[in-house]
Amino acid sequence: MEIGDATLSLFFTKHVSLKTWADIGIIDRELALYKKLSIHLKKINLITYGGRKDKIYSDLLGDINALPLVWRFRAFTILNLLLKYYPELKDSDILKTNQINGSEIPLWVKRKFKKKLIVRCGYLHSIHTIKRSNEKKTIRTAIQLEKTAFTLADMGIVTSAWQRDIVLNQYMLDPAKIKVIPNYVMTDVFKPDSQIKKKFDLIFIGRGSEQKNIGNLLKAIKFLKKQNRNISFVMVGTCCFESKIKQMITDYELDVTLKGTIPNFELPKIINQARIFILPSYYEGHPKVLLEAMSCSMPCIGTDVAGIREDIAHLVTGYLCKTDFKSISNAIDIILNDESLQTRLGRNARNYILSKYSLDKISKMEIEVIKEVLAS
Repeated sequence: MEIGDATLSLFFTKHVSLKTWADIGIIDRELALYKKLSIHLKKINLITYGGRKDKIYSDLLGDINALPLVWRFRAFTILNLLLKYYPELKDSDILKTNQINGSEIPLWVKRKFKKKLIVRCGYLHSIHTIKRSNEKKTIRTAIQLEKTAFTLADMGIVTSAWQRDIVLNQYMLDPAKIKVIPNYVMTDVFKPDSQIKKKFDLIFIGRGSEQKNIGNLLKAIKFLKKQNRNISFVMVGTCCFESKIKQMITDYELDVTLKGTIPNFELPKIINQARIFILPSYYEGHPKVLLEAMSCSMPCIGTDVAGIREDIAHLVTGYLCKTDFKSISNAIDIILNDESLQTRLGRNARNYILSKYSLDKISKMEIEVIKEVLAS
């Protein structure tokens, strides 16, 4: 089958909807790839879990077709899918997941209708669950789902080479069936803007979860304050709504501006107002926010952990530090005191992103995988 005759149906992550994407400000970014792919395919369906509320986003989809459901338990969701969208399922040539968490439904459809399946994940569900849960049953369930998904898929996609190595070693899979397709960056949107004045020393964008290590970041800024170095810091995202974070800012008497959630395509305006971007996480998958900041020619500080060290080459495309507050504070101090280093790291970061992660480059990789699956 030629790619131009094929229909692709993308299954959203469990409980995730177009409204979810809109609420956290990423809907334009997430749709960009599928709008690009829709030029080459006969049709693209999005199976989402926002119910009727997702219909209000139809104008943003272009030629893409939304098939909204409500996620409840597996059997109910499958029945609802069959009752509402049986013709669309029958006409689909390739099914695709957005993450492992939510792959149960496309796995069932694959078996029932003998469809091709691409299992894609931005982060490894098994590792993510191990980091977040102490319940053995929850961890076992996550590992089993991930194993089943990659084993039964016609092709698996991960976002980095280190994830591919784990999947191949853990599940004893054919190397030809696991591809690395990184996250993409809208480099024409996320770009440097010399006309924007610098207002902040430091910017963080993201959630307020333990994974992000914001506690040690705030301790680092407090430590610098005691050294008579006052840091102006802007925080963007759902981290701004965490009461614990707000309390630490108050207790430490820090100069922090909380911006809350900002639509993805508006982020370059605030990124370009800062001198340094920082991501002090304990672990990451393939963080889009880091790539987007690098694309804006920001000198970036990241912790020397999996998911960050793969893209930050120390003192080349950014600055790596440890996860403790003293190491973080030292990194901030070094870069703020060296404007030539800021310029060099920012320039190298932008060139690195342009060479590896542009939407055009990543969409071509996606098209090649679809063609390979159709031919298999």
